[in-house]
Formats: sequence, structure tokens, C-alpha cells
Amino acid sequence: MFQKGRAKTGGRQKGTPNKTPSPVREVIAKALNEYYNSDTFLADIEALEPRDRVAAMERLTAYSVPKLQSVNLDAVVERKKNTIEDKLINLSGDSKD
Repeated sequence: MFQKGRAKTGGRQKGTPNKTPSPVREVIAKALNEYYNSDTFLADIEALEPRDRVAAMERLTAYSVPKLQSVNLDAVVERKKNTIEDKLINLSGDSKD
């Protein structure tokens, strides 16, 4: 069990490569690149129904364009209404009673 203040032990060491060997990734990347740049890919996309074509393009976009995360901003803005009277009092140096 993890104890507070205890250093991390075990796990993967910094700089350790992923389990998938680099040559395997390179072969897959090369095959995909050749397919995407071929006429076969374009013919396959054109053969799809419009609904399926849009779905396929949407899925493929996830690999080329990062998804944007939504940002929520919860802020309370309090603004004191400054009237002309308040400004004149501030200019005169007197305090408002």
C-alpha cells in the first residue's frame, strides 16, 4: 500500500521505450502511408455512401487534428457602480458618509 511521503518504487524507468518494437511501427506506418496516398484509398472513400464517408473522414481526422478540450470559466465579477457624485467626492478628498 502507498504511504504518504514514501518515494515511488517499481514501474517503468524513465526513457524505457514502449513494448511495440520500432520496426513494427515503421512497417505499419509505411503501409498506411502508401495506402492513403494511393488511388485505391480514394476509390474506397468514393465507393462509400455519403453518411459512411462522413463517418470515415471524421474518424480519420482524429489522427491528424488534435481534439480541442472545452474550457469552463466560472467567474464572479463584482463591479461597484461609480456615479458622478462618487467621482466628485473622490476628487474632493472627502469621504462619503
